Amino acid sequence: MSSLYIRSLIKNFEDFERVGMTKETLDKINSFDDNETVFSYLANKYLIWEKPFSHEILGDIRGGYSFFKGGRICPLKNILTKHLTTYTKNKAAIVWIGADGLQKVYTYQSLYSDVIKAASAILKLGVKRGDRVMLHMPNIPELIIFMLACTKIGAIHVVYHASYSSESLAERINDCKPTLVVTTDESITGGYSKMKDKVDLAFTKVEQEPKYCIVVERTGKRVHMKPLRDLWYHDIMSDEKHFFASTLPYEPHNAEDIMFMLYTSTNVAEPKALTFSYGGYLLWAYVSYMLLFDIKPTDTYWCTADVSWITGHSYLVYGPLMAGQTVLLYEDAIDLENAGKFFDICDKFSVNKLYTTPSLLKTLMNAAQKKKIFRDLKNLELVATGGEKMKEDILEWSSQKLCKNKAAFIDVYSLTEAGGAIYASVPGFGDLEYGTVSKALPTVPAVLMDTTTKKIITDFDKQGEIVLKSPFPSLAKCIYNQPGLFEKTYWKDAAGKPYFSTGDGGKYNENGNMILTGRLDDVLHIGGKRLSLVEIEEAIKKYENIKECAVINVNDEKRGEKLIAFCVLKKQLDESYHDQTVRDIRETILEEIGEVALPSEIRFSRTIPKSPDGGILRDLLKEIAVQM
Repeated sequence: MSSLYIRSLIKNFEDFERVGMTKETLDKINSFDDNETVFSYLANKYLIWEKPFSHEILGDIRGGYSFFKGGRICPLKNILTKHLTTYTKNKAAIVWIGADGLQKVYTYQSLYSDVIKAASAILKLGVKRGDRVMLHMPNIPELIIFMLACTKIGAIHVVYHASYSSESLAERINDCKPTLVVTTDESITGGYSKMKDKVDLAFTKVEQEPKYCIVVERTGKRVHMKPLRDLWYHDIMSDEKHFFASTLPYEPHNAEDIMFMLYTSTNVAEPKALTFSYGGYLLWAYVSYMLLFDIKPTDTYWCTADVSWITGHSYLVYGPLMAGQTVLLYEDAIDLENAGKFFDICDKFSVNKLYTTPSLLKTLMNAAQKKKIFRDLKNLELVATGGEKMKEDILEWSSQKLCKNKAAFIDVYSLTEAGGAIYASVPGFGDLEYGTVSKALPTVPAVLMDTTTKKIITDFDKQGEIVLKSPFPSLAKCIYNQPGLFEKTYWKDAAGKPYFSTGDGGKYNENGNMILTGRLDDVLHIGGKRLSLVEIEEAIKKYENIKECAVINVNDEKRGEKLIAFCVLKKQLDESYHDQTVRDIRETILEEIGEVALPSEIRFSRTIPKSPDGGILRDLLKEIAVQM
């Protein structure tokens, strides 16, 4: 990067206008010496309590930690109701754009009205406090409506990504045993998918069928509706018992009660659902959103994540709605073929704050360079990215070409188990250094630990594990239905002191800013050298005919461990060229890293199996490798 380019980026960052969270507030947050005092200050400043809490933090590793013990809170009052006595009442809360171009706008008042109707309806069906409600739907407004309806009555919502199979859905239903499942007739995200048929198939595989299934009509496709079990969303919302509902009994929840569950990736066979509590989660969703994005009355904010991920929960639903933000919700995913829709949406709704991924920005860059699909977005003031490292060429193109050097860019490190972001530069405040995630956000007790000595690392350029040295309000409470597994998996001991293991590696640079080095389980010790699987993959992709690849390590009787590379070619070659291609790939690895990184086997595949968020499914590849 040129020094001129750097200065332009830093100036935009420093000049970022802050209205909602001022420097005085941030200085106040940073002035506290202990966690309990600062958490108490934040909880009283940013949340509305029906009953004050008596303790900020209680508990230990064995019994689990509780935050804001004794406090009682009405979540919907903090998310929506507080806005109904202000000018925000008639402000757009959700602007939804369907994959087919259909559009809907919900004001804070109309969103509240539909949430109360939905809450009234599911109460009538017998859903009660503590019951699980499975939401298996694409990014549509009704998904958010049911999430908020659950928080109103104290039911636990479980959002499960719409792309997963019936088998996977059945496993989760068996695990959490929901009283109610909500789905759609079809999904048109990335093409048509028969959602209701998939749910019906999952129901045939479960131990205990949910009592009810509510179906949102998305395409109007005729689907099977089982009498007494299946109900249309539009029918229950138009029922006069719920249609005229304007309020429900005001029943606050305990701050430490479970608000929602989120299934996440795991290295154990059983499904793993993290649980999050009302008080701690809502506090950090709100505070971290304000730290990262702030708010102005004229903002239009777009988070391109799927609602089903923690980024979607915290920075597409709860954080921005608590802040009174206008949230843009898009049903589809942006790819090379529909990149024009991204520009259409940004132009039409004057998006000025964007939370996305480097992959999406790369897609836009490719669309501009290869398909000539491009419009500059001068309205963008802030672009936050997360989920992967931003490469220099993507950052430079996005800043100079896409945003005409008008936007601030920040890199965010979020942790699912922590309920949201834990590292990032705060726009308008502090330092900014590209290639890093800066420093831990205020109040986050994150440090770098040596994985061998278990000592805190303060030196630069020394790799370790990012850990939390003490409990944190939004941290997951436990793994549902698996007592003790959360503590065993995440809470570790170093010289008699507990710490929370994130599993993510990092190192400080000479300025004390954090550089992420990847998952520690993707880092290997081979030939006395630490090697990252990602590093080897990047080397292989330097070979001209490689489209994508994945490297795994498997046990080997002779060597103890060996590497296998799966490669997808840009152009399929005749088998007679197979050996030469393998030799060329090996030569590329030798040139980029060295002999120590050479895989024992190089195999060719048509695809690389990936999760919905783009992560390589290495465990599945290991199973395939063993069977081949």
